[in-house]
Order: sequence, then C-alpha cells, then structure tokens
Amino acid sequence: MNKIRFEPHGKTVDVRTGVSLLAAARSAKVMLPSKCGGRGACTTCKVQVQSETPLPPLSRMEKHMLSDRMVADGFRLGCQCNVTGDAVVTIPEDPLRRTIRLQLEAARREKEENQ
Repeated sequence: MNKIRFEPHGKTVDVRTGVSLLAAARSAKVMLPSKCGGRGACTTCKVQVQSETPLPPLSRMEKHMLSDRMVADGFRLGCQCNVTGDAVVTIPEDPLRRTIRLQLEAARREKEENQ
C-alpha cells in the first residue's frame, strides 16, 4: 500500500499501486474537481506531485494539456497519473476562490486600518 497525502487538506490515504490520483483523492474524501469525468480533457484535476518514486510517463492527454513549465514544476492530471509509491499531492487553489479570498482579506485589512 502507498501513502498519499493531500495538501492543503492534510489528509492521507492508503491506496494500491496503479490507482489514479483522482481515485485516491476520492478515497480520502478530498475534493478534486473533474469536469470531463476523468478523460484528461479539462485540466480541472491538475495537481502538483512530489514523489520519491518515479511517476509513470506523461499520458498523451497530459502532454497535450500541460505546458512544459507545468510539467517541470511537477504538475500532473489527477485522472491520468497513477500512484507508483508514497507521494504528497498538492491541490492548487481554484483561481476564482483565490480572487475572492484576496479581495476579502484586503477588505478586512482596510477595515482594521480604519478602526
């Protein structure tokens, strides 16, 4: 069994070799969106993977959907990348949620400064 830890949630799950990272996230009850149903066509399940065990080669869809920079930074598609050993998987913050969070934080700081 392989231990996969999902960040920033801090949840760990034991899964067998060959299970997709998307399936591992679901086992850990971690929200990892997948609009295309796991076919590698939407990139909503992209994750950053840190693994001491070499990951499987990029799938055809990953080569098409991920930039060279993203691949160099350790990004993979959760639905296409299978577990090969223990790993830490970081789920990036949704861009819309990030924008809203930053706006709320700025408004909170402004309010505190004016008090």
